[in-house]
Amino acid sequence: MIGDYLNFSTRSMQTHLPTSPAVDPTLRTLLDANLRLPPEYRDQLTNHLPMALHALHCLGASSRRMQDFYAHYTHRFQGRSGPEPLALLPPTVDWRTLRGQSDAYPTLLTHFNMLVAREGMDASLRLTLPDLMPGMSAAAFHGVIRAAHAVQAGHAPELAAALAYWAWRWQTLAVPPAAQTHLEFAPWAARLVQESVGWRSGRPLISIRMADASQSTVYQALAPALAPAPSLKARIQEFAGLAVGCYAANPNFTVLHMVTGLRALRTLLPWLEDTVPAQTLLSQNVVAAYMAAQANPVAAPPKTAAHPWDVVVAAAIASDDDHVVKLVHACQEEAAVYGDGNYLGAATLVTGM
Repeated sequence: MIGDYLNFSTRSMQTHLPTSPAVDPTLRTLLDANLRLPPEYRDQLTNHLPMALHALHCLGASSRRMQDFYAHYTHRFQGRSGPEPLALLPPTVDWRTLRGQSDAYPTLLTHFNMLVAREGMDASLRLTLPDLMPGMSAAAFHGVIRAAHAVQAGHAPELAAALAYWAWRWQTLAVPPAAQTHLEFAPWAARLVQESVGWRSGRPLISIRMADASQSTVYQALAPALAPAPSLKARIQEFAGLAVGCYAANPNFTVLHMVTGLRALRTLLPWLEDTVPAQTLLSQNVVAAYMAAQANPVAAPPKTAAHPWDVVVAAAIASDDDHVVKLVHACQEEAAVYGDGNYLGAATLVTGM
């Protein structure tokens, strides 16, 4: 069973960089329209629309299909519009002091709109990611995920909104004590899967369950206990293999966000600091997220016949479920980097085929 979870390709990883702004006029128009919608709906549920639209575009959806998806998704906002950015930014504001503040979104949106317009996307990422990464658990990784989709779409106002959302919902986890010993990845991952069994939190939101998990003895023991990898890129690859293996063995909504979140981090690698502390921070978030999934490993994962990629992609394009669209997109992109591994199986499972 653990072997299935740890089955990932070790081929060299390639970083996908955006080479030009989005040229598809429908995607650009719909991303512009989404900026007039709230960043969340109901009780702190993230607006997935910009991420799903970019994923649909990458999967090959037609303009008509993207427009239909937009129309279907926007019903959940019930005519609500997003908050207006401030006309002027307070002269003494330091955006970092506003991270995680419930009333700060308009100010943060104003700041990041101005920053991205002035500095451009590349420089804005280099200036802000070091201060955003400690709060990567924000809204169940959706700050990270939305920023990565915006970068790949080449849509500057959407990147500004993504960074503002990340800063608004910025959330740190408990800092565990220093580890006395360090484990290599395979035994560490096996312990995470085994020792997380039975931990429970009744909180409805993934991010809150992650915060709860960071107070647990399992987190305190394992979050600092992983031996450093040769690079942050290599560490992300290991965690990506673990996450997709877990999902393919036993589909889980929170583990789905681990898969899409790790894809997003790989996309943002050119702007991330390649340090051991960055690896440690990522380990903390992976432990908390896996515990928040509350997923019991199965003794014998069901055998699922994976369909060809074109069939799976067609099913995702036809789906009105934003999580189906995003996971299939993530799995297809990750498979192109790491090799198919468990990615086609996971993508098949999420489509329900």
